[in-house]
Amino acid sequence: MKNLNDKIVEKLVNTLNYPILIYFWSEWCEICKISKNIINNIEIKFKNKIKIIRVNIDYNYYTTEKFSIKNIPMVILVLNKKIIIKKQGIFNKEFFKKLIKKIL
Repeated sequence: MKNLNDKIVEKLVNTLNYPILIYFWSEWCEICKISKNIINNIEIKFKNKIKIIRVNIDYNYYTTEKFSIKNIPMVILVLNKKIIIKKQGIFNKEFFKKLIKKIL
């Protein structure tokens, strides 16, 4: 699972013209460990249609603060620099599939 730093995340959010799913997590979060596999599967399924960014909250304070992340795991869907959805908790694959297909 590749993680990006604050500067790269900001650049991607400000330049990409297709949906971006930002996944906030931490190594100490047990629910995040479960969610990791779901996020990986979604990334494979929608590889050329959506960008998935993983943000470890312990190392990316700016991005965590910018998006007002208080709980993890948290997913934020961004399209054209606007937050479309922000949800906290564990989600199944179907939730992501429906969400992504809805915006594509």
